[in-house]
Amino acid sequence: MKTGAWAGVFLFLGVATVQSEEPFLILSGAGGGSIEIGQRICSDDDLYFHHDGSFELGIGWEYLGVAPPYDGAFGEAYELGPGAVNCVSLWLSEGGDWYTGQTTDVYVWEGGVAGSPGNVLAMVGGIVFQDIPVWPDGARFDVEIAIAVSGAFTAGSWGNWPGAGPGYAWLVDRDGPAGHPWTHVAEGTGVPPGWQHPNVAFGQVQSMGIGVHFIAGGTAIEPVTWSKVKRLFCVTR
Repeated sequence: MKTGAWAGVFLFLGVATVQSEEPFLILSGAGGGSIEIGQRICSDDDLYFHHDGSFELGIGWEYLGVAPPYDGAFGEAYELGPGAVNCVSLWLSEGGDWYTGQTTDVYVWEGGVAGSPGNVLAMVGGIVFQDIPVWPDGARFDVEIAIAVSGAFTAGSWGNWPGAGPGYAWLVDRDGPAGHPWTHVAEGTGVPPGWQHPNVAFGQVQSMGIGVHFIAGGTAIEPVTWSKVKRLFCVTR
């Protein structure tokens, strides 16, 4: 993978004080960072992503912007034809003392290219990452998840810090090719709730630092409801 061109200065929007408890956070600046090894357990041979290999922002939600099951989640949609998703890659960074082992749930939702994401197709919960780099550095973290798809789908994740400050930020590409980025907005943030393009809250976002490991072919399965997914996967909160 490419090494990113980064910002060298912190800019925090809505992160600095507990008293304000604003729901938005942004890491930005220019020059100097790198993409570290992180937690790479999945092959690059079947990896698809929309970003250009460099990231200009880290974005996220906190406080009232985060609520289960996935208010405050981010995703990136793909349409790769029938096949199987076997892994999701997340490019992440943090602000210096944010990450204390907060867990992450990784999802695959149906749709997200012609319209907003729909039903949950698969979820793996309670993931704990190791050593998330401090901005302006970042790293890729891979999570194995297995689901057959027949058409468009959205891959992404939710950070488990409802009502609290952030654990980390999702890296975004502001100047690469346009992808299909999404965020799920909570009630009361000042942004319309539900699935929205991140531009409505965070300014220009071309694509998320979220990739999928996909193998073409295979037999697709029917989408399942959230309640069925929760019975299939062990969710740790």
